[in-house]
Amino acid sequence: MKGDIIPNGEFLYKYVKPETFPDDQTEIPFGIFQDESLSCDWAAIQKNPERSFHIAEGKNLIVRISVCDEIKFPCNPEQPRHKQPAWEQKIEHDPIAKGEDQSHPDIANPSHSLINGKKKNHITKAIARNSVIYKKVVPGQNDPIEEVGNHDGETTNQAPPNFLPGLIIAFVLIAIIIAFIFILS
Repeated sequence: MKGDIIPNGEFLYKYVKPETFPDDQTEIPFGIFQDESLSCDWAAIQKNPERSFHIAEGKNLIVRISVCDEIKFPCNPEQPRHKQPAWEQKIEHDPIAKGEDQSHPDIANPSHSLINGKKKNHITKAIARNSVIYKKVVPGQNDPIEEVGNHDGETTNQAPPNFLPGLIIAFVLIAIIIAFIFILS
């Protein structure tokens, strides 16, 4: 329902254009979180983020944000034990009915949510620390084409690894060792 506060442990999806990331960058740029009313989709309602209308707009890199107190109730970096009420972020459900969004008048978005509040640098960093790059999808397709690292360089949603080249190399090495043992005996 509109205005419901989204609890800790929930996830939000932020859709981003891939060119926001320089080549080979796996860290999430803090700048994507600067909007005072940061628009996202609530994962509890948006079950298929790869089918969002944002994908067709070229925002086909999906960042998943984990809702937590570090984002909601930021502390002063100079005084980590002191929360700053003026910097609090209100994370709320803000569904959009058909006709309410001038940019997309024919689209309803029941999962639309907002992270409201001034975004000081340490707040955007807190959001980035609690985010991962979830998927990169090709517009018009439902499956991810590539899994990308999160801000720590770890990968998420990895495709099954291809073990065949490693198995071939292992068998060749075993055959060489067996041949060498046979020659020595």
